[in-house]
Amino acid sequence: MVSRGGRSKGCSNCRRRRIKCDETPPTCQRCHKRGLECDGPRSTTWINASAKSTPISGVQSIPGQNSNLPNELSLVAFRDDICLTYTRKKLLRGGPVELACNAVFLKSDMDPGIDLLKSAILSLATTFYGSRHQQKALMNTGYKQYGSVLLRLNQHLAQTQLQTTNETLLTALTCMLLEIFLPTGPNHFLKHIQGIETILELRGPPTCPYSQDTLVLFHGLRVLSIISGLATSRASIYAREEWKNLPRLHEDDAGQLRHQVFDILADCTQLMSRRDFALQSADPSHRLSVIEDAECLFQKLERLHPKWEAFNEKEMHKPSSDVARKVRIANFRSATVHMLYYTGYILIVEILNTLQPSLNNVALRASGADNLMKSVELKLFEQSTGAFESNTIGFVATKIAWQAIGGYHTPEGRRLAKLIRKNAKGIFAVGAWETDVVFQTPHPNELALDRIQIASDLERPQEPTQASLIDNGPGFAPLDSESICLVEMMWSQHSAA
Repeated sequence: MVSRGGRSKGCSNCRRRRIKCDETPPTCQRCHKRGLECDGPRSTTWINASAKSTPISGVQSIPGQNSNLPNELSLVAFRDDICLTYTRKKLLRGGPVELACNAVFLKSDMDPGIDLLKSAILSLATTFYGSRHQQKALMNTGYKQYGSVLLRLNQHLAQTQLQTTNETLLTALTCMLLEIFLPTGPNHFLKHIQGIETILELRGPPTCPYSQDTLVLFHGLRVLSIISGLATSRASIYAREEWKNLPRLHEDDAGQLRHQVFDILADCTQLMSRRDFALQSADPSHRLSVIEDAECLFQKLERLHPKWEAFNEKEMHKPSSDVARKVRIANFRSATVHMLYYTGYILIVEILNTLQPSLNNVALRASGADNLMKSVELKLFEQSTGAFESNTIGFVATKIAWQAIGGYHTPEGRRLAKLIRKNAKGIFAVGAWETDVVFQTPHPNELALDRIQIASDLERPQEPTQASLIDNGPGFAPLDSESICLVEMMWSQHSAA
């Protein structure tokens, strides 16, 4: 018996062009380089040359029916699963959105909130996968899905019983992440977080008993709210005492330290808002009050450093990488706390320097930047090895600190940018650290801009507004090589966390 290989396993594009396909799944390199949508290599089919066709008893062909049916499904049939699996691995590891991913596939699509959330997650996953694999057609599909989600979210917000549900919050959060990592235009992320905070105002802080899912959601939103406040010099809702009572999500040393640093960063949002008011005020007492409170907050932050040192030293006794030993930061958990610490350090020093310039403040800012670069270096290395840690916190903290130290206009800012450009891969390399504008796409839905209701009008849904949830707000300039937006910039973002 002689067997021979069947048809070429190459993708349809390479077979049509009669060139050899490298058969790399899920898309071949030839198509990838040419920016073509690739259906991937075919699986191997073996043909027995000596075998004769034997009809199967009892099965008759149906007249008029096409007998040349495909014997294998195209990868297009699995597109959603492929995009979602990739995005969960690269972008949505841990936190509330991973919680959302789990929820939408466990609960019934008959729930309107779940159905909308699933559509939002798939729009993010499709757009993200398309952008990372340079598949413009897939990106456009994702952006169109996103436009549809925005319109449906508008309708969702008009219904009082749906306004403050977990699914509504998670949908808005997912849309915000798309605007952070794959922005459709400047400032859109900021409008989403403002809408989320208005929903939180209506809902109020969580009360006992707390479910684990609720804690995960509110902690994820806490990070986003605080980072947004830092980006816009606007006091976060989580700076209020009633919102500071949120229980810690993790009780280990790293979790406690992170929670405490975020409390200080929340206070920073209030100080930045007061700082801006003081700069406009003719009353010098406003400046003195902010300076006094900033110095107290700086001392409070410094009291956390010995706790981090003790935690880090304990972690250093565990197996660690060469990079970890070089920078004396044990691992990604320790690096996250270290990065957040020096983000707060730099921000408080910058508040003080704005109101009371001094060479000492400039030196402190430079020292903070040098320390921040150590944790950035380790985070980049750990990310390259697949460490399980949300990318958002590092992405956002780095951007905010970079902005605070003066960006390209200061030596330490240029050193940090150089470090990122030299080593960044994956999420850290998306958007804000690229030398050119990454995406130049039209808005996902031209009709969406004047039909999305802003969340601040939720109290009176009978009077729908024409303002957009994501459009036309004060914020940052578009991404370019001279001006890195804090999150378009961000989480630029909350990224994270």
